[in-house]
Amino acid sequence: MRLDWNGGVPSGGPLPRGPAPIPLRAPGNFKREASLLRPPVQGMVESQGAGATPDSAGRRSFLARYGRFMVVGLTGVVVNLVVFALVLDAISPSPSFNVVQSLLHFASTTSSNALANFVASAIAFAVATLWNFTWNNLWTFRSRVGHRHGLGRRVGLYYGVSLGSLAINEVVLFVAGLFVPPLYGQALGIAIGSVVGFAGNHHVTFAEATAPDP
Repeated sequence: MRLDWNGGVPSGGPLPRGPAPIPLRAPGNFKREASLLRPPVQGMVESQGAGATPDSAGRRSFLARYGRFMVVGLTGVVVNLVVFALVLDAISPSPSFNVVQSLLHFASTTSSNALANFVASAIAFAVATLWNFTWNNLWTFRSRVGHRHGLGRRVGLYYGVSLGSLAINEVVLFVAGLFVPPLYGQALGIAIGSVVGFAGNHHVTFAEATAPDP
């Protein structure tokens, strides 16, 4: 339309009244602009919180797994002592074949048969280790993605780690026995041996399977 002003009146006709309509924006633009207006400090806090969550969850998972490992170990101690007493009772001249009587008898009576003690200790260790492996495999180190090693190899690795932990326990007991009473040395050896055993089983025996490369 050509405007020809004559006394303030356009020659091409009257102009439209009211302001021109404002075009509407797509809904997505408002969301994007709102995110741009968010304070930078809030974004930093949210990013830091998101980054810290996996670490804290990993620590809680690690401590919970170590706690389960210690619970299984305590039950293994009970199994070890019971089997030890039963084997000693079974190879004694007059066995009773009673768990309670065997425990009470060998807790209050010394034995001069070193070979019988060694055999009973070895059998008790083997049975208790298998007991511990079963519960650690089913409960402590249960994995949703599966384990790197098969069941048979995990059993062998578990016995190997257990023997290594036992050896460390004995070395600590021997060295500590030079300075403190044997009961304290045994407690220290159990503590150090349990940490070594957990680390070996966590990283080797029950290592989780890795996803194949794409």
